[in-house]
Amino acid sequence: MQYNQASWDGEQALPPPPKPFTLVQHNCLGSWDVFLSLFGSFTQLAHPPSIVALQDPPVYRGKLLSFNLFTVFSPPTTGGCKPWVAFYVYSSFLWTVSLLPWFFGRGDIMALDLFTPDGFFNPSTTGFSIINSYSTKGRSNNTRSVPPDLIFPSSPLPTLTLCDLNIHHPTSDPLRVHKEDEIATSSPYFDRATDLGFSLLNTPGVFTRFSMSLVGRPGVLDLAFACPLLSPYLSEWSDPLPSTGSDHIPILLRFEAPFLRPPPPTPNWALSDWAAIETSLKATIISPPRFSRPRAP
Repeated sequence: MQYNQASWDGEQALPPPPKPFTLVQHNCLGSWDVFLSLFGSFTQLAHPPSIVALQDPPVYRGKLLSFNLFTVFSPPTTGGCKPWVAFYVYSSFLWTVSLLPWFFGRGDIMALDLFTPDGFFNPSTTGFSIINSYSTKGRSNNTRSVPPDLIFPSSPLPTLTLCDLNIHHPTSDPLRVHKEDEIATSSPYFDRATDLGFSLLNTPGVFTRFSMSLVGRPGVLDLAFACPLLSPYLSEWSDPLPSTGSDHIPILLRFEAPFLRPPPPTPNWALSDWAAIETSLKATIISPPRFSRPRAP
């Protein structure tokens, strides 16, 4: 299902990929209204985000909603498995990078590997990996569906992990009075992140989920982690976008990517005046190629 969006700066042409490199993370609660509200709010930004990472996106008849100027990537829906995560990549950003999606045979985690010859953050970082995960309750109250080693891999690429693990931990929410079972559930994830050098990008104590009931306490469920190769380039973690109707807030992450370059412009052949140049084209003589060795008789 296709929806249109307003243009940026009043123009219909695609803006170039934004610099710095920006992402938005949000839990849509499986709601169409939340999805449309989120993407509609991007017109308040100077540039649309390069990548939108959704947890619990809306799904209709096994397919995710599409949105104009964005390309969606999500886990396959084979075997009746609902995709619990999805990436929406801005179209002009796809012109700048080579992209390889990774699936894990499940609907609650996926990854994107991005490559560009000039590098993202410095000339040597030609690759970049983003993991998106939505982890729900596992076989017991103290476990979650996605194990820590999938969420925090040992990788040579700069890696960003965006996740809603439904966990509470003192590192992300220091003012909360944590129960023993909350610590038991969350510690394997934060311990794994610490062991591999991942840094929490959230501002500790800034709530990302607000209960829709009057008695529920706000919490910090939407988490972002960066490995040591990536964390120095974070310039902003913030929540500038308006509420979408979800009990989670949209989160904006901004990275300095000075080496990320748009591709050179290509001719628009549809606008060429072929009738005017037909005569000169017919008169053009193209020399045959020179062979470096004699051709076989």
